[in-house]
Amino acid sequence: MDVLTTADTILWTALQQGDEQAFANLYDRYFERLYEYGMRLHPNDDQVKDAIQELFIKLWTNRQNLSTTVDPRPYLFVALRGTIYNRLRPRKNAVLVAFNQQEHDFLAHFSTEHAYIKKEQLREQQQQLLQALNQLNARQKEILYLRYFEELDYDQIANIMGISVKGAYKLSARALKNMRDILGISSAILLTLLAELKTTIHP
Repeated sequence: MDVLTTADTILWTALQQGDEQAFANLYDRYFERLYEYGMRLHPNDDQVKDAIQELFIKLWTNRQNLSTTVDPRPYLFVALRGTIYNRLRPRKNAVLVAFNQQEHDFLAHFSTEHAYIKKEQLREQQQQLLQALNQLNARQKEILYLRYFEELDYDQIANIMGISVKGAYKLSARALKNMRDILGISSAILLTLLAELKTTIHP
């Protein structure tokens, strides 16, 4: 088993156990690869991104039912292909167009424009995320920093902040809820954005 597969398997196992950071890391690790693959199946930027978000939201929602024996890499590519296919599938009684026909040819070119657009969109998302973070109170900002930027566990955070472990969980949950309300996004998307911002601050 190579290093990449080993790391992926560790993240996969942690995801099944409900580890939010493992979920965010898995997303961050695979977004670019899935995006490039998805754009070759269906060159519509918004639909591909929506399909990736849908895939990871389902992954988190159904984490307890995931197989423990799969290789995450091929699993995610197969799942994305199926998600895009289902989004494009015509309504009942319409003619179904398969991926291997002309309308869904796999695109072989690599576009630097897509990479540039992705970078600009990420910069804008990070600005919105920082603005939302600054609307939280001091303790909520502190716990999110310790948990998602320093990647400390709740025992360590509780010790640093002088609160109980249960109190740390509650404070973190309240901070995340406030962030979701401010940004109007789901938990899954918020966690992935925090992970992306973390790589910018601590590359």
